[in-house]
Amino acid sequence: MLNVEESMSFETLLSLFGENYGKAFEVYMQLKREVDISYPLPSYAERLGELIGRREEEIDAIWRGIRERYQHIRGGYEIIDDGSPLFPKELLKSEYPTPFLYALGNLRLLEKESLTVIGSLSPGLEAEGIVRDASAFIKNNRLVLLTPLRLGISSMMIADIIRDSGNVIAFSSSFVTKAPNERLKNQMVDIYKRGGLIISATGPSRKEDKWHQVIRNRAISALSDSIFLIEEKDGGPAWKIFDGDGNAVKKMVGTHNRGKEGYSFIESRIRNGALEYRDGRDLKQLLNKREGRARIKTDLSLTPDLF
Repeated sequence: MLNVEESMSFETLLSLFGENYGKAFEVYMQLKREVDISYPLPSYAERLGELIGRREEEIDAIWRGIRERYQHIRGGYEIIDDGSPLFPKELLKSEYPTPFLYALGNLRLLEKESLTVIGSLSPGLEAEGIVRDASAFIKNNRLVLLTPLRLGISSMMIADIIRDSGNVIAFSSSFVTKAPNERLKNQMVDIYKRGGLIISATGPSRKEDKWHQVIRNRAISALSDSIFLIEEKDGGPAWKIFDGDGNAVKKMVGTHNRGKEGYSFIESRIRNGALEYRDGRDLKQLLNKREGRARIKTDLSLTPDLF
């Protein structure tokens, strides 16, 4: 598998630095300049020890523990590194920089034009109707849905799109073969079996932590062509994606809660240039034409632990 040694080295650094992504990334990039990190970490553990002031034996023990966790995960997933044209370079500048994305499923979906749809964990009745409009728009225009792997509006969108096509990219805050919660496990199976893609910035040996959701949100912003926020209260997590510094050239926000208490972000984002959603006809404003991303070959013949 490509990039597996490099990925294990970065995860070893995360363990050595107590999940300090900034420090781990800094040392990882220095190692890339000095040694061949495609070789197993023990081959340059002495140099790493000199850089960070840790014993070679300690580094080796942590690396071996991480390698064992990697070996317990069967194949089927891909590791995309920061040198790939599919990798969103904004992730390298994040508060939690990471040089890898992990993917399970149809990577070719990353080449296609997508619409990012996001929203509340507890949507109202009006939002449910907008979900149907957004799903129809995606299917009619042969777009790919990009959304967080989470409950609420995202889960509703995935369920609707996956019934008719596999054009779904679900970004998880957990490793790609681990469900963020049990209620999403069956949906992950559907995404994979119907030709969709599950993607994450969280490696195989990491435990679920709150900052993984921050990394997920930054990555979705970076990957997005256009963003449609259906419904979210002020300060909710969907706004983190909407406001992120990414590639999205067009952003639209649902206006059905405009003027209500707890929904002042709608008006402020519209003043800053966001498009307004009033009915399904407005969604055509989100269409973009772009050059396709580089095509890559994947081997998806193996079945991962999730299934």
